[in-house]
Amino acid sequence: MSDQNISRSPEFLQERISYLEESNLRFISIFEMLASSSEYQGDLSRAKDEEAIYRATICQLRRLFPFQSIGFLSCESDGSFELLAADPAIAQDTLQSLIDTRMMDGTFAWALNRNQAVLVPTETGETLILQVVATQSRVRGMFVATLPGNSAALDAPSLNALTIVLHTCAYALESTVLYGMLHDHTQHLEERVQLRTRDLEEARLQAEAASLAKSDFLANMSHEIRTPMNGVIGMTELMLQGGLTPQKEKQYLNAIKDSADSLMLIINDILDFSKIEAGKFTLENKPFCPRDAVKRCLGILSVRAEEKGLQMFHQVDSAVPACLVGDQGRLRQVLTNLVGNAIKFCQHGNISVEVGLKSNNADKVVLHIRVNDTGIGIPEEACQRIFNQFEQADSSTTRKFGGTGLGLAICKKLVELMDGEIWVESQVGTGSCFHFTSQFLLGDEKLLIDEEAITDSSSARQTPLTILLAEDVEINRTLVQAILEPHGHVVICAENGRKALEAYTSRAFDVVLMDIQMPEMDGLQASRAIREFEREYGREVPAPILAMTAFAGNEDRQVCIDAGMNDYLTKPIKPLQLVQLLNKYCAGPTGSAVELTGGGLATAAAANELNGAIAVFDQDDLLERLGGRPEMIPRFVGLFCKGVLPQLEGLVTALAAEDADGVRRHAHAIKGAAANISALRIQQLAATMETTAKEGDLTEVPQRLAMLHQEYRTFTETISALGIAV
Repeated sequence: MSDQNISRSPEFLQERISYLEESNLRFISIFEMLASSSEYQGDLSRAKDEEAIYRATICQLRRLFPFQSIGFLSCESDGSFELLAADPAIAQDTLQSLIDTRMMDGTFAWALNRNQAVLVPTETGETLILQVVATQSRVRGMFVATLPGNSAALDAPSLNALTIVLHTCAYALESTVLYGMLHDHTQHLEERVQLRTRDLEEARLQAEAASLAKSDFLANMSHEIRTPMNGVIGMTELMLQGGLTPQKEKQYLNAIKDSADSLMLIINDILDFSKIEAGKFTLENKPFCPRDAVKRCLGILSVRAEEKGLQMFHQVDSAVPACLVGDQGRLRQVLTNLVGNAIKFCQHGNISVEVGLKSNNADKVVLHIRVNDTGIGIPEEACQRIFNQFEQADSSTTRKFGGTGLGLAICKKLVELMDGEIWVESQVGTGSCFHFTSQFLLGDEKLLIDEEAITDSSSARQTPLTILLAEDVEINRTLVQAILEPHGHVVICAENGRKALEAYTSRAFDVVLMDIQMPEMDGLQASRAIREFEREYGREVPAPILAMTAFAGNEDRQVCIDAGMNDYLTKPIKPLQLVQLLNKYCAGPTGSAVELTGGGLATAAAANELNGAIAVFDQDDLLERLGGRPEMIPRFVGLFCKGVLPQLEGLVTALAAEDADGVRRHAHAIKGAAANISALRIQQLAATMETTAKEGDLTEVPQRLAMLHQEYRTFTETISALGIAV
């Protein structure tokens, strides 16, 4: 049979027809897929999550292929796969079993790395289809399905159609994820915008409230400052008019002083608050007795309470230690403010202060202090607000009771600096109870200082001093002179730091009172220049320099110390404080001014170097040595004076010749003679000169010789003042 006959045989033709019919069906299926793609895209656009996208894809695949069962596995964040959708639902377990098998034999992993379907026969005679659902960025899942019989039903066009559908599914999944992220971000952004808007609104309201509070504060402050200023100015004008009786003058002067004190309280509040806000406020750590601190504080305030007919009580728990270490001044400041407010807002009844022990752990002690009153009380809504700056419970409070609105804010800051807290319990019309805690270190009673003894010893009459006063304000110079000159002190004034330096280099002074802010050269610059001058001319023990400043913080004190000052006084200057400070640094007899010789500075009295506890002349000791015969004292003192002058001249000669042994011999002779008649300070100076000369060191001898001459003059003045004729 020929080839042509074979090709036209019925069998061949029938096979050809079957093939064409199958191809036609496939093309029809593809056309149906294309026709249904718009419906599929609509289903995908309506899908809101991963499972809904898989369900829409299953519907599309059902339109195109005669799958027996279909499933989709979702790729989790940890790399595992979870069967998320199965159709029909009863086939889920079967599909899961088939998948587990293919995971074990590696077919599943192989399918993940291919872009085409993998067809695998099953043990039941079906065909398992696996194809990865992925985009260019990542794997989204795995498609799994079963076909009855072999895989002949899926030719190349069908597999391509399957790939297209799954590719569309993968990007739909990715778009959903991105949309979800965008939605979450948008939602969070909206929430943040709302939160920020709410924060800004709160900040705006707070700013407006703060602005209103500051406006009220400025108005109140203007009133509070003008009131005492009007008193000062008005009473001063009346005083200047003259013609007043002594009683009226005293009355007006008391009114001026009261107004000035009120003004100082306001200024102190403002300065304290500004320092606290600037972070420049530091606490002292000194031993103190809490019982004494409370007693002294309330003792001052009890007068005001009695004037209003109020009773005041206080009680300190026996468990409170006798000595604490901390800043008692700030503790008293808080207590003074709270008790002062209680007095101000209490018209009748009583005020009580209770000091208790909250805790005592190792070396730390926490006090709990309560201030109770029977005053007007505070509304509940204002109990927190009153501790804010510029705030008062009621704006009418200022008009009726006065005040700056800073007191409680300062108290809160101070209490926080002392590692404590402050709060109030109050009821309108009944009264208030202010509480605050503060932490201190446990102290040793031996460290406590008897302030009354110090005050008594400081009040002893001071030997007249030669004082350099550097102050640019005339009224301040006049005030200091009025305080000091009645005590016999000589006050030399300089109007600025430069003139003070010129005065200091032209003569010696026992002490320098130095203002800080002055024209041309301020007090700090002048103090440094004075110390440099002293070093240049070999003054071993400099004259004390005491600052007079309106600043009173610890950091201000440190600035003064760093500039070479010894201590400071806070303006306005109080007479007792000034006199006590002079006594502290100039205790004992001191010398007057000494002239400059040979271009160098002859030092001030040797007493500045020597211990103030050593007497210039111990008359009792000499009297005991003479067997209690006072008539012998003038003779022995005369002999000492007659013999010491040649020795002083010998020192000068030996020093000029740089004769260390000669210096030693003359100093030794003076030392012995001074010891015999109890001229103790001369004895000590001479002994020092002898020791240094014995070592061959004459560098400090010229200065000590000048000091020895000055000490000898001090000795002669002392015995003259005692009425001892030589």
